[in-house]
Amino acid sequence: MQLDNILANPINIVVLGWLGIYLFFVFFIFFYKYLTLASWIKNEEESLNTLLMSKNFSIKSSLKTCIENKIINKYSFNACIEAAKKKANNFIIFLSIVASTAPFIGLFGTVIGILQAFNSMEKVTTINMIAPSIADALIATAIGIVTAVPAYSFHQILSKKVDDLITILKIQRDVYLADEKA
Repeated sequence: MQLDNILANPINIVVLGWLGIYLFFVFFIFFYKYLTLASWIKNEEESLNTLLMSKNFSIKSSLKTCIENKIINKYSFNACIEAAKKKANNFIIFLSIVASTAPFIGLFGTVIGILQAFNSMEKVTTINMIAPSIADALIATAIGIVTAVPAYSFHQILSKKVDDLITILKIQRDVYLADEKA
């Protein structure tokens, strides 16, 4: 398996480049969104504690703007929660797209590599002659899987963080509305 053989094919360069760009963005989005969501959840937890103690929303809460409206009810809070959910989910869908497409992109590179390996066969070919070309072709599938696994894992982790955030927002809504009725 030589890098020269792998990079000799322009399709391999495109496939490996595409997967490399995917992998970069997978890690970038994960770390950015993880830190953003962790900070947001911390602020909402502090806001929930403030609400429980003083019956007022903290200025850090995403739901603060909901109570500034003249109409305060479950529907207006739900609209604010849905807006927060939409904002929290930004870019996370990209991770699921990468997780589902990266193996196919790698497989495409492998198929092209195997076709070229068979195309270059002469009339009499042994396994020792064709095996290195097939091994080189399989690199693209391996890279596709290496890209898809973190993308899928990160998508699951961030989706759980979004669920945690939404749960805290719903608790704040319920506490506030319960106090309004009391």
